[in-house]
Amino acid sequence: MIIRSLLLLLPLAFWGGLFISQRLSIREITASFLGFVLVFLSALILNILLVDYDLLNLSITDNLFYGVPFDMVFSQAVITGALIPLSRLLGWGTGFRLVTQLLMLIVIYYVLGLEFANITASLFIVGAVILFSAFPGMLLSDWTARGSNIGARSVLQSSAWACLLLWLFPSVVFYLTGANWAGLLQRDLVLTGLYLLPLLLPACLIISALYQFATEGDGTAFPYDPPVRLVTGGVYRYLSNPMQLGICLMMGWWGVVIQSIWISISALVSLVLFIVFKDVCNGSCAIGKNNRQWDDYQKMVPKWIPRLRSGVSRDSSRCK
Repeated sequence: MIIRSLLLLLPLAFWGGLFISQRLSIREITASFLGFVLVFLSALILNILLVDYDLLNLSITDNLFYGVPFDMVFSQAVITGALIPLSRLLGWGTGFRLVTQLLMLIVIYYVLGLEFANITASLFIVGAVILFSAFPGMLLSDWTARGSNIGARSVLQSSAWACLLLWLFPSVVFYLTGANWAGLLQRDLVLTGLYLLPLLLPACLIISALYQFATEGDGTAFPYDPPVRLVTGGVYRYLSNPMQLGICLMMGWWGVVIQSIWISISALVSLVLFIVFKDVCNGSCAIGKNNRQWDDYQKMVPKWIPRLRSGVSRDSSRCK
């Protein structure tokens, strides 16, 4: 139990110490955080699947989330998604960091008393976690730190946020309220398809906004990895908050699809937060302060109800 606690607390304390020491730039902190988020979500899903298919046997019986030790996954994410990618600052190459991730995963699994079905299964599990979790997390961290590979960076980021909103958040709500995914999984397939159709509208809004951020603004939706140019093309010609509106609509209807009133209520809470903290992006993005087109754009384009005609030139960009 002590070793299990140390595997979580020591890396977490070291990571927090790096933040507090101010030795990392905002860009590096952002990169480290995004690597952690991606690894945490992907590792959690992978471990749940491995346990569900009896490839991973657990001797641990406490702090389980869908059969998986939550602290183990958190430790995985801090070590392989946040700290090891940061070792690029020490000059560690990708290959060396990948080997380090592999060794640390083996340590985490075996020290915590997790039992694999057999040797082949153990190699498969560690390889799967490296391929689908740890390595993508390191790539996202590296690309964010360098400000490169905007297309792939945006896809990895967006996949993580989609997983957070559509799966982890509802799963936590179900876990706390004693509900489950039966409302979605036990419904007739054709009926489920009909339920999902309205989600196309918010999905189009969000994807279009993300596309414009990446192609026109050379940035992402995360406030500390924002576009470097004002974005007013595409969907932003008609609506200045397409992403926020898309998220609210998506969560509102997703609650209907999975039969959770709490998820639908979260859409209303999100709307209030988006309105109250409408200037949060300005605080992390210089566009709102330095681009004189910003104020004109805000006055011309409605925030929540799209206009039918476009009147904004393409010579621009915007920070969300």
